[in-house]
Amino acid sequence: MKVFVKDKTYLAERGSYFKESVKIDGDFIVPPKTQFWRDLVVTGNLSLGVGSRVGGNITCNGAVISRGCLVEGELISDTDQVTICDGARVRVIKSNGNVLLRPGIVSDEVHGENILVMGKVHCGKLMGRNTRVINQ
Repeated sequence: MKVFVKDKTYLAERGSYFKESVKIDGDFIVPPKTQFWRDLVVTGNLSLGVGSRVGGNITCNGAVISRGCLVEGELISDTDQVTICDGARVRVIKSNGNVLLRPGIVSDEVHGENILVMGKVHCGKLMGRNTRVINQ
């Protein structure tokens, strides 16, 4: 599958699927319904498009996981904010920064410096220095 590059931002081709692990040196914008069968490593920020699926782990600097995405492994973020949008499923979220959880997400564990929960979520464990829940 093709990946387009502009400066340090990479963009996958619409309708792509990747059978092997993928490593991107920069920011990565993923279009809707893209399939990664193994791990995804991004040295910059990741924007995972609506309805995309990652069969392995994600390692990145920061991430926005769009609605309806499925991450079967762990999402590990080094420093920047992680935002998990409505209805996404991420098995484990680990961040050294802030984590924002939107309504309807499903996760077994969430680790973060500051965790903000917006509405009803389905999480096994929430572990952060500051955890705040806002019911809408």
